[in-house]
Amino acid sequence: MSGREFDIIEKYFASYISYKPSQVLLGPGDDCALLDVPEGQELSVSTDTLIEGVHFPFGSTANIVAHRSLCANLSDLAAMGACPFAFTLALTIPSEDDNWLEEFSATLGRLVGKYEIPLVGGNLARGPLSITLTVMGTAPKGTSIRRSGARVSDRVYVTGTLGDAAGGLRMLARDKQATGHLVDRYYYPTPRLETGLALRGMVSSAIDISDGLMADLGHICQASATGARIIVDDLPLSTALTNGFSLEEARDLALAAGDDYELCFTAPASVADRISTVARASGTIVTDIGEITDNGGVVLVDRAGHSVSVKDKGYQHFHEA
Repeated sequence: MSGREFDIIEKYFASYISYKPSQVLLGPGDDCALLDVPEGQELSVSTDTLIEGVHFPFGSTANIVAHRSLCANLSDLAAMGACPFAFTLALTIPSEDDNWLEEFSATLGRLVGKYEIPLVGGNLARGPLSITLTVMGTAPKGTSIRRSGARVSDRVYVTGTLGDAAGGLRMLARDKQATGHLVDRYYYPTPRLETGLALRGMVSSAIDISDGLMADLGHICQASATGARIIVDDLPLSTALTNGFSLEEARDLALAAGDDYELCFTAPASVADRISTVARASGTIVTDIGEITDNGGVVLVDRAGHSVSVKDKGYQHFHEA
């Protein structure tokens, strides 16, 4: 893009995305950003790439692309119990489409203000549409929530309802013009930042559900050297999902499909009342779906204790058919 690159950055990013808190000593425009991490805080950093046709449908509006890109990444901060601090953006676009750029930057600007996370740098290039964000968050030293803290007999919880985003994606596969709650849950994920912050110091482990509950809970079990036993009858399913799919399909989506960006976390049974208080205060549904065990892997059962199987185990980027 040569010299036009800097014109685009100035027009569509410097002017729209102007939120600059005190921790940003130097934002976009130099070789590096300069950030002042407060004393006694540790920095959480996560990078993710979203590619057209893989992480959002071809032809998605700039509004959808911007929302999914930033909010999916903010979900990682929520899982760590981190407060949003700053982010960088590497945007690759196929052409200089002024309308697309204006919509993208306007949406990003609104989210920057809502979640109070400044854009501090990045890159712009020409090529197939993809967005790479690096998000940073802070927490008092030693308080970040990790995957490796789950202990036998801890309860397993999830926020929100599961399977909705995958249900929306299936609807879009049948009809590109589909609308409704499930489609919105796919296009516009909500990072559970407030809930994650409130759970800090209370829970033993956490992860965000991006690749499916079984896969992501499996990561907690692996990191914690434990297993998990999930009661499928207790999975939180939305009315929209159960109205649109059979109960078996809805459960499969809730267990194995990704893109919900809800939180899965573990905690001792002794803090159950405190978790209920957090749920009420944040206005977020929190559901107890099982327990951590000393057997490796994730086991599925119904309320009667009978084993339940699921076709898929979760999303894998490099799955071999």
